[in-house]
Amino acid sequence: MWLILSSLWRRPLGVLDDSILSFLVLPNDIDVTKLTDDRYAAIMDLGRLDLALRTGLAGAMIRRKWAPLASFATIRFRYPLRAFQRYALRTRIIYWDDGAFCFRQTFERNGRTLATGYVNATLLGPTGPVSPDEILAAGRGPVARPDKPEIVSRLQELDALIHAGQRQVRAPDRRTADNAASHRGSVAGTGHDRSRG
Repeated sequence: MWLILSSLWRRPLGVLDDSILSFLVLPNDIDVTKLTDDRYAAIMDLGRLDLALRTGLAGAMIRRKWAPLASFATIRFRYPLRAFQRYALRTRIIYWDDGAFCFRQTFERNGRTLATGYVNATLLGPTGPVSPDEILAAGRGPVARPDKPEIVSRLQELDALIHAGQRQVRAPDRRTADNAASHRGSVAGTGHDRSRG
């Protein structure tokens, strides 16, 4: 809520500008001594929201009932963040294709990169995912797409590989299922006999 309110007086951003947000590691952010892994992903959500708000897309998102949709995310950790340390999250769109934007998000402290995340995300409308071109048209006008970085190509390959694995849903082998059922019956019978013992 504070991020939404503060966007009203923070300077507007272009689609290819960096969003920089400052944070403090609080006690509820840590697991004993350091920022928990799941907190990184939640904080990255705020960076992308800040970009959406300050690039002028908030109104279009509300009017058209668009909601954020992330399809792929990965984080490379380098140095931990500890309790009460201050840090910054830098968020930037580095590329987009017909399906999604690719965001690079870095956690920084004292000039050092602590972690780097990449996220493929777009917006979800009432009829399905919204194309980046339609999203950009609803903002402050068309923007020239950046050249495709090599890391985006590598991440797309990884994304496709994971997606292919998700689609390979195999029915269990019938003999394996029968053997498992037989084994369960034997174990249950043995237990019952012992209880009678």
